[in-house]
This record gives sequence, structure tokens and C-alpha cells, in this order.
Amino acid sequence: MMGVVGWMLLLLSQMMVPAASQKPPGLSVGVIMGETRYLSDQELRPDRRPDDTLDVSVVILRINQTDPKSVITQVCELLSRTRLHGLVFADGTDQEAIAQILDFLSVQTQLPILGVHGGSSMIMADK
Repeated sequence: MMGVVGWMLLLLSQMMVPAASQKPPGLSVGVIMGETRYLSDQELRPDRRPDDTLDVSVVILRINQTDPKSVITQVCELLSRTRLHGLVFADGTDQEAIAQILDFLSVQTQLPILGVHGGSSMIMADK
């Protein structure tokens, strides 16, 4: 009889643990800024509240060179050292090649990449 009571108390104690003490699921997003106006890290990271249902981690990379070789090299280096769920890319150029490079990288890595400014956000012609 004491064994059943012990198991019931253990079960109740696990059910009564507040959800806030459990770590929410995480999402890791890379933000790559290439030749854009300066934004502080605070502006790029979301505000965290205790009641958030998702823990968002932002990895920021600022690049000065947006030629194809540099973009591919720096994105691959970032992906090799950090596990990411997606990338956001902004650049201050009008090079459509950036959008094509990001499309190629997205296909090869199976990682969603969102171009939000400059050449990375250009719409490519249908293939």
C-alpha cells in the first residue's frame, strides 16, 4: 500500500512542476549583414520574456565582402561551427548573384535562407 502512495506522490509532484521551470524549445537563426547600415546587436536580437514558448537564439555575422567566393566561404564557415535552423541575409548591394548564391546554398544545405535587403532579396526568373 505504501508503494502505491509513493508512486502517486511522485506522479503528482511531476505534474505540479510549473511549466516555466522547463526550458522552452529552441530555435537558432543566423543573421548575416553584408555592407548594410550598422544595426546594433540589441536591434537584431528579440526581447526575451519568461513566458515565451520558444527560445530564439540569434547568431550575428557581419561581412564586408559580398563577392560570391566570400559569401559562400563565410556562410559555410558559419554553418560548420553553429547548428542553425535558418538564415536571414541582408546586403547593401544590387547584385542578383547574391540571390542565386543563397538559393544554391539553401538547396545544398536544406536550410531555409531569407534574403531581406539588397541583392539577396531580388526575385529570380523561373528556371
